[in-house]
Amino acid sequence: MYKLAYSKYKNMTPLLIKKEQILTGLSTNRISNTIGSLINCSLNHITFTFDSSSGGSVCTIRHEDLPRRATFNPDSFCVTHAHSAPITDIQYNNFNQSVLATCALDSTIKLWTVSDDSESNLSKMDLLTSIPLNENRSDCIQWNPNVAGIFVSSSLNTVYLWDVNDNQVNNVQTIRAHTDTIQGLTWKRDGSLLCTTAKDKTMIIVDPRNINTNQNLKIENSKTANKDSKICWLGETNCILSSVYTQSFTREIHLWDIRNTSSPVHESTIDSGNNVLNPFYDHDTSALFLVGKAETTIKYGEVFLNDSNWSFAHNSSQALDDQIKAVCLLPKLGLDLMKCEIDRLILLTRNSVYPLPYLAPRNDKTSFHQNLYPDTYNLNKPGCDKKLWMEGQNSQTIKIPLNPNTIRNNGVSDERKTHNVPETSNSSVNFVATQSTKTESVNVANMLSSININNMSEMSESNSKTKNTHNKQDKDSSSDKENDQTKKAENVLMRSNLNPNVLSTPNKLAPLSNLDNRKSKAKSVYYQSKFKYINGKAAHKNEHITNIRSLSTMWSAESNGFQINSKHAAFFVSGNSGQIGIVELNKVGRLDDAVINTLVNRVKCSDFQWDPFDDETLAAACDDCTIKLWKIPEEGLDQSLEDPPIVLTGHADRLASIKYHPYAKNVLASSSYDKTIKIWNIDSRLPIITLHSHTDFIFSFNWSPCGSKLATICKDGYIRVYEPLKSEFPILESKCGPRKDAKAARIEWVLHGRGLLASGFGTGNLRQIFLFDSENLNELKSEDINHSPSLLIPYFDVDINVLYLYAKGEETINLYEIQEEEPYFQVLTPFKPDGSHLAIGFLPKISCDIKSAEIAKAYRLTKDNRIEPMSFTVPRVKLSFFQDDIYPDTIDRHESYLNANDWFNGIQPELIYINLQPAGMQKLSEILAVEQSTQPSKPNRNIEIARKESNGSNGTGDMYDPQNLSTDERKIISSMLQRATLFRNNDKSEDEEDNSEWD
Repeated sequence: MYKLAYSKYKNMTPLLIKKEQILTGLSTNRISNTIGSLINCSLNHITFTFDSSSGGSVCTIRHEDLPRRATFNPDSFCVTHAHSAPITDIQYNNFNQSVLATCALDSTIKLWTVSDDSESNLSKMDLLTSIPLNENRSDCIQWNPNVAGIFVSSSLNTVYLWDVNDNQVNNVQTIRAHTDTIQGLTWKRDGSLLCTTAKDKTMIIVDPRNINTNQNLKIENSKTANKDSKICWLGETNCILSSVYTQSFTREIHLWDIRNTSSPVHESTIDSGNNVLNPFYDHDTSALFLVGKAETTIKYGEVFLNDSNWSFAHNSSQALDDQIKAVCLLPKLGLDLMKCEIDRLILLTRNSVYPLPYLAPRNDKTSFHQNLYPDTYNLNKPGCDKKLWMEGQNSQTIKIPLNPNTIRNNGVSDERKTHNVPETSNSSVNFVATQSTKTESVNVANMLSSININNMSEMSESNSKTKNTHNKQDKDSSSDKENDQTKKAENVLMRSNLNPNVLSTPNKLAPLSNLDNRKSKAKSVYYQSKFKYINGKAAHKNEHITNIRSLSTMWSAESNGFQINSKHAAFFVSGNSGQIGIVELNKVGRLDDAVINTLVNRVKCSDFQWDPFDDETLAAACDDCTIKLWKIPEEGLDQSLEDPPIVLTGHADRLASIKYHPYAKNVLASSSYDKTIKIWNIDSRLPIITLHSHTDFIFSFNWSPCGSKLATICKDGYIRVYEPLKSEFPILESKCGPRKDAKAARIEWVLHGRGLLASGFGTGNLRQIFLFDSENLNELKSEDINHSPSLLIPYFDVDINVLYLYAKGEETINLYEIQEEEPYFQVLTPFKPDGSHLAIGFLPKISCDIKSAEIAKAYRLTKDNRIEPMSFTVPRVKLSFFQDDIYPDTIDRHESYLNANDWFNGIQPELIYINLQPAGMQKLSEILAVEQSTQPSKPNRNIEIARKESNGSNGTGDMYDPQNLSTDERKIISSMLQRATLFRNNDKSEDEEDNSEWD
């Protein structure tokens, strides 16, 4: 009995993307049901047609721009009026991914070049040539998959072979083999043969170079009804797949062997429906996707061609929300290989365009799985020269490995970015309808007979190879284990100790990306973080502040929405007057049911922050282009305040966020929707410095630890670094920030000013964090977190380099230790308190309980109207000693170092560091050093044995002499002997019982 071989792709599943990644607002209801493809893609671009006045318009968009454009607008996209009648097919050139061919019902075929316009940041299409036809329509186009510059087109029952040169397009051959309209074209993967199917219920295999049509091979398919039939040549094999609609109203898949065309080798009934299923075949993995037009289901299966028993297995079906109009497959080189993406479909539905990736389930998605990716066809080099092919010669296809390292070394990765684009000429291209002469005619019948002889030997060899199927399965299944072992064998570099005294002069430090010997060191030393098992704990309910009335949950992504200091907590209160509620942290328990006292700004407030050097001063950024500074009474608010003592005005548009200077008193920076950042001298109520160069909305900004620099992350995708006291323009600017049109992002200085951490989104709401070198903005590391629409808000502990990540409306707090060497991000134990939080505020390090190894203290604003204290501790055994390895000297932030005038005059402060060691506690490092010095060294037993053997003793008896054993060793040996004696007695008694039974 025949048994299917093990498949690595059986459980391949689609990844349904978020709605934000779907380009909506299209209309494709009036698109005609053609035999060609109404959407196609290259490595860089996607081109599709849509409803227009004439039906001949196409839109081109880059892959990376697809999830960034939420709604389709012809004015914001590259829309080209390509034809004067509805388009019937769109096909990209296999070996020149910037050349596109289109055909339509206006009896023309047009070739285009697709590129990117740097000025408008959009794609553009330039016409290369227009080919008129004698027929009244053009139905389908297919480029030769193994020869550059050759394609065929169909019009009614005629097939045309075209030769594309630099300055002309020649009609090489005209084939009329069918008596009715052609419904499909497909090449053999080596480009030697062409198969066509038509309404006359026949399939014809031809060599398009051959003039003699009597040598064509004709296949009758009597089961086909009077509907379209689709065909697909399966790679370089002798198998042709046909998708038919039978007379019994069922949809079937037929596998034909061109060596024996009397009947299909395999027939598989899929289902019943109104339209024929369009096949999309992956030549590398033998995966087959079946899609019916105007349907909502995609069927996935596999074709097995291991031996003579060919078959098709239907694995799964995926239902969608909208009717499918057209589908195309992304080339293999464009897949996300590290995420185990096997195939990616680009769908054109009734109202949208979006990708649908199919992933193989693997636990390890950080390394390349070689067993999932066989060699693929080279898109950079054709397998056969066009001149030789026209003379009748055939060549094998060229394949390349998909391993990212191999691709990079071979230079294939450059193909994703640049292509050899033909120059566009304003003059019309000469169309020459001539028939080329051949030095040698090609006989299809002879070719098929030779194929039969060769493949019979191949089939016999494949039968002998089926005995080794289990061995191949073992190799495939063990590849993941090898990847895991390889990953575990890679060690990371121990974090070097940073001298905190260099905080005042960060520019003297070497850039992170220029440190030498990182990789060599990373493989020799394993680093175990001291903070790996940080223990997060929420305080008891008796310490919570509850019953916070009218708590607002709506604020912009640029604000944390919750700020605390050592005395007060501030939060947004619902209403239209921009109210900020204030509560005292020491007044725990349930608040009164009365309305909470607030700061009334009278307009909507976007952000607020406490003065770091004055616990009673709060700054609020408002939509009326002002910053209001409020003074809170020391005993707290006993009534609502409506008149702020200080109001700063100067921005031309509403404000977004504000940040106090870390060391200078009364220095405040603010960002606005006017695309500027102003730095204020609160003493004079004036903006002294205005930072420019932003071309879009500023997502976030932050002061450097030394206070001399300021970094911004903008919606235009740029990260900029300023030195405000030297220039109003950035000293560094790089397009390394979030993807364009992202909805939010945050930026933080890390590693004592030597690094910049950005939190943002990738495609499909994939939350990511990035680490950059602050000296040159080179990307050092990126880390994918998870998929969620909420922005990850970072808080960085500058003393111990621990990063806390939380998001509004979620429950988990992710922790990382950031290192200045690979792997840069060390994952720590996450903390998941009960219930979701709206925001989190952290207190300075000086407020931590050092005696209990507490490294961070925070307050959590929850959805159930409460403020909940939290503590993060490091588990330690000897808590009676000061854990100096996790408490380096920290900067004294209780008092300011400069006033505003001194800072604006360029005076650099001398920072003061304080020791966190409590009085009366001894350092743990000193105790461990004393214990290690006083501990007696253990004798080397091997040396003792060798010494006794040299004296003439065998050493065996002396080695087990009780006089040479320690007290612990004696106890262990005595216990082992007692247990052995007990087992021996039990076995002896059982044997005696067994013997007595036999007696």
